[in-house]
Amino acid sequence: MYYKTNIERVMEKEFLASEKVVSFTGTVVPDGVEADADGRKIVHKGSLLAASGKVVAVTVSEGASGGAAEVSFSEDPAGILLEAVDVTYGAQPGAFMVEGYVIGERLPLNVEYTPAVGEAIHKKLPEIKFG
Repeated sequence: MYYKTNIERVMEKEFLASEKVVSFTGTVVPDGVEADADGRKIVHKGSLLAASGKVVAVTVSEGASGGAAEVSFSEDPAGILLEAVDVTYGAQPGAFMVEGYVIGERLPLNVEYTPAVGEAIHKKLPEIKFG
């Protein structure tokens, strides 16, 4: 594990709708994380994470013949990252939220949050509720 002092904090939107959460420690990996302008690889708080530690990509496609939107994931999500993690120098520990209330519009999903997206996440993480 890499340890660094004098860390610049990244200010991000708060996505929790309640202070009561259940989380477990997991490993966050740098696979697929793009470096920012300073060369740092930051996994943002509120990101969906797989059991492998990778960030889960969310894809929304139109349903067949104009039906409901279909939401798919690159991997099954195992939790939501509670705080931003810097993985510039390799894998780091992070808190994976598995139970609690969140504000869906504030999750960094790289797609527009809709009730269908929230429903799909809730199916994969049944103890995550959207408020």
